[in-house]
Amino acid sequence: MDPVAFDGAQKDEAFFSNIMARQRKKTASRKRSLPQKASQEKPPVSQADLDRLEFHRNAAALMPDSKDKHPGIAIQVETVKGIVGQRFCSCSTRHSQTCSHLREMPRILSAYRQQLKSDTPADDFRASFWHRFAETMTDGFSDGADIVRLAAVHGSIEALSIMRSSGERLLTYFSQAADRSRFLERCTVTGDDAQRIPTRGHVISQLSQLTLTEDEWMLRDRGFKTRRQILEESFWYKMAYHAYREFSAGGCKFHPAIEKNTGNFVLQFQDAQKQCPFAVNIPRRRVKSILNALKGVICNAHDLDVDPIPIDAIFDIRLSKNLDLEIQPLLRLVQKDGEAKFFDREDLKRFQYGDLYYIEELGILAEDQYPKLPPEKFNEAVKTVINRSRVPAFLEEFKTDSAGDTYRIDDTVKRLKIIRNIDRIEITPELLERDWCWLSARYGVGSQWISLADILTAKKAKLRYVSTDEGWIDVESPEFNLLDTLADRILETPRQDQKTGVRLSRMDILRLAVGRDDDIAFRGDADRVSVLNRLCRTQPSVPLPELAGMTSRLRDYQKRGAEWLMFLFENGFGGLLCDDMGLGKTHQAMALMVWLRERKAAAEPFLLVCPTTVISHWHRKLNEHAPGIKAIVYHGGNRDLMAAIEGNDIILTSYGVLQRDAEPIKRVYFAAAVFDEIQNIKNRETKTYQAAENVQARIKLGLTGTPVENSLVDLKTLLDLTVPGYLGTDNHFLDRYLIPIEEVRDASRREELSRLVSPFVLRRLKKTVLKELPEKIEDIRICELSEDQIKLYQDAISRQGAGLMKVLRESSQPIPYLHIFALLGLLKQICNHPATVKGALEDYSRYKSGKWELFTELLSESLDSGQKVVVYSQYLGMLDIMESYLTERKVGFAKLTGTSRNRGNIIDRFNTDADCRVFLGSLKAGGTGIDLVAASVVIHYDRWWNAAREDQATDRVHRIGQRRGVQVFKLVTLGTLEEKIAAIIEKKRNLMNGVVKEDAPGLLKSFTREQLLDMLSLPA
Repeated sequence: MDPVAFDGAQKDEAFFSNIMARQRKKTASRKRSLPQKASQEKPPVSQADLDRLEFHRNAAALMPDSKDKHPGIAIQVETVKGIVGQRFCSCSTRHSQTCSHLREMPRILSAYRQQLKSDTPADDFRASFWHRFAETMTDGFSDGADIVRLAAVHGSIEALSIMRSSGERLLTYFSQAADRSRFLERCTVTGDDAQRIPTRGHVISQLSQLTLTEDEWMLRDRGFKTRRQILEESFWYKMAYHAYREFSAGGCKFHPAIEKNTGNFVLQFQDAQKQCPFAVNIPRRRVKSILNALKGVICNAHDLDVDPIPIDAIFDIRLSKNLDLEIQPLLRLVQKDGEAKFFDREDLKRFQYGDLYYIEELGILAEDQYPKLPPEKFNEAVKTVINRSRVPAFLEEFKTDSAGDTYRIDDTVKRLKIIRNIDRIEITPELLERDWCWLSARYGVGSQWISLADILTAKKAKLRYVSTDEGWIDVESPEFNLLDTLADRILETPRQDQKTGVRLSRMDILRLAVGRDDDIAFRGDADRVSVLNRLCRTQPSVPLPELAGMTSRLRDYQKRGAEWLMFLFENGFGGLLCDDMGLGKTHQAMALMVWLRERKAAAEPFLLVCPTTVISHWHRKLNEHAPGIKAIVYHGGNRDLMAAIEGNDIILTSYGVLQRDAEPIKRVYFAAAVFDEIQNIKNRETKTYQAAENVQARIKLGLTGTPVENSLVDLKTLLDLTVPGYLGTDNHFLDRYLIPIEEVRDASRREELSRLVSPFVLRRLKKTVLKELPEKIEDIRICELSEDQIKLYQDAISRQGAGLMKVLRESSQPIPYLHIFALLGLLKQICNHPATVKGALEDYSRYKSGKWELFTELLSESLDSGQKVVVYSQYLGMLDIMESYLTERKVGFAKLTGTSRNRGNIIDRFNTDADCRVFLGSLKAGGTGIDLVAASVVIHYDRWWNAAREDQATDRVHRIGQRRGVQVFKLVTLGTLEEKIAAIIEKKRNLMNGVVKEDAPGLLKSFTREQLLDMLSLPA
């Protein structure tokens, strides 16, 4: 049909605009009745009438008849299926009456619908293979009809060629029939826009505007389109719609063909009359998708089988005459009879369509189905040559072997040898200086040797392999992992005496040693060899002698620990002493300081930093076990560092004071700085950590039972403080150890890190030194009152104690034991926690308690070391606070008091359930008649007033069936009645054992008036 001009053409654009505006405002339920003329016989609907029909979604248009004297375009829009929402026409009679075009519209549309399988034309189109064709061809290809161009193809039949703007041919239209003009109108930009002559394409475009959804209108106003709109505006959608309208009769088929010269994949369409109206050039990347989308309508032509058969990739690998590796990519086709055919990828590239290949000699399409993805560098179908120097890297990277499916490997390649295991190492020290060692080192493999210098040079140059007569040595094998950080520090210039050798620090030599399971063979001068032997075995120059300044004898494992500390000092190293809780880290550190003073190896003072809660514990231990060195507490107000140093050996302070007095402390040079519970400053961003970094000391030592609390970052941070630079940069540690160990669970990297830190981290567990442990270790831990406790304690003494003390001073007056007992009980609870006397057990965290802080530290350390803990208190309120604390932290526990039922079940759960970590027991219920051998730590939160009661409770853990050493902690508040009672009880232990059976006013009768007065005095 030729384009037809409307009557009143100058007004048509405004007409359609008004119709679109009305359409947007209509409601979904609106119905419209059209006036009907008197019934008359309707003429039959011809094919020509049907050809006048166009539709889009729920709208249809009837194009003018060429014989119509008053042509117009009738349009009908349905709101829902079968219900007409609007009808209108563009003819000249549309304003005065219902025109003939609108009367024709239902008749022709109804006749067309009778031919369909679906309810509506749009549904029938969407269900057709033509719609699948459009979707597949449009996916990722959004060229619209306005940017394709036409070109004439001259031959026996003049055809039209549809081209992309880039020049790529899309489609060739051969038909010369009437469908050709309809194709041009529907699929290309035709017509004279200046005269506003509507074509079928223009009309369909107007229908698309009339059928936009509310969401599409909203997106359009904002400059966006839905995927459906993009599809409908594409050239392939218009083409598919045209083909559906013109060639939807049964029997239509696509016949595939491949152009031999270009390799283009073409689908020739054949209609029901066996004519070929058009042929489509399928883009190579769309061939497989189109074959899948058009299954059932694509013929397997006699010269092209379009059902792809599997084909996989193979790489032919062989050695050239120059010992280079030649990799030839091939495609392997296994036929039905099992015979394999190999094809050069380059030869098939002309016939490659994504992962499909056309095998011309067999007339088939083959689908590339790799058993696994090929190496990236071989994705290109070209021959690759690997230089002989890079051959081992290739073999290592791709793990080629004769059983591989991806590679066909020649026997000459299989015989190539990569060496990863070293037989031996020899080191010859040539010169030992204070901080540096010049030495020659070499690694042996069979009859071959390779020097340490060559390995370090290769690492520094980022070369992985060093060649020998027996093959390539892999310098990235685990044998050499610990040398990575050495490569950047090797001396590039020879010594002044021009002798050969590598200059290494003593720390670097340790790095060499820890990577070996066997001993290093040292050669050369005996004295120098002896020095290096001791260095590699982390032994001091002399064993630890008897120390006159220590009153307690070190056990064997403690002596070994003290000698390790001596070794660190002699070599200027720092380190971390990480023995299990209760193994005596304190004693080992004291032994080092006493040894240094008695040997007079260090004249400078020592700095000992610890949490505030254990300052008094350290001071007491030093005075008791190491009276040979003088310690002073540098804490509290009016501090004078230089005055404290004068006449004292050890400056004992807290982490808080270290931070606040960072400036004066960093100006003093210390022989050794010891950081107890060093995990408290594991965050390098804190001012306390930075103050510790600024401390000047020959060595820095950290004491902790938990060097790694949350992450390996903890260990890195602590070693950066004590052994700066040993673990390299944070990025190196992250890539080398943190990610492989914590995220990938790489056991080899974990073992490597363990070896690396072993010279500077000493950790012994109770189970490994059990034979040397006593059956029971008792430790009195001292704490101080908080400000909250001091106020309560002073108020209690002032209000209730004054009168009692007056009576005690009058020897003629009887002692009021009941009142004194009540007051002492109140004071003990104040020492425990202010919340127990404030009646605020549920809100205990509002109040500070020195004993509570010490308790939580001991509890955390015990749990972190994997031990179970038994806690005793004679006050139920204190046990309730502990219960709340453990519940908040999701720590499993059992609680036994006088009101507990199922006593046996509670005890069994603690002894057998691995998740039940803590046992909370009251005096009467938990102190007798039970076995708690699952635990190895006992904490007496408050003193029982007599040793027998404490021992009896401790024996619930330390009894037959207990296979581990038992650590017993007794908490005492400094300067209070607890400290005074503890001293009295300890003095009378032998007399009181078995005499006083329980806490009662009667026990006070064993104390003198002076002792009772002392108990009721205010803290010093």
